[in-house]
Amino acid sequence: MRYGSLRGDAHHTGFSQNLTSEHMQDFAEMAGIEFVKIGKETNLYQLKNELRWSEVAYK
Repeated sequence: MRYGSLRGDAHHTGFSQNLTSEHMQDFAEMAGIEFVKIGKETNLYQLKNELRWSEVAYK
């Protein structure tokens, strides 16, 4: 199950500004949800394709 948005809206990316991406990744693992970190170097076209491939592989 995937939550959030590729736009990086603040209300989708964190509960507090004190949380790190490692905190969010740990939470996602405990909650059984997918965590995708989008940074400056992220190629959105490639990321979208990888998410599609993962979705097909895990169906």
